[in-house]
Amino acid sequence: MEHGVPAPRVAFVPFPYNLPMGEPGDREGHRKIALAALALLHESERPGEVDI
Repeated sequence: MEHGVPAPRVAFVPFPYNLPMGEPGDREGHRKIALAALALLHESERPGEVDI
């Protein structure tokens, strides 16, 4: 999601827009990002912004 776009849950990752899961071929990195995103779904109690 881009800054300024309202959404109930937004996770900003430190990667370019076209690489939301990080560099291609980084299986461990992809796994960490996916697990962190799933944890947000489980742990978030209210709308907001979270940096991963």
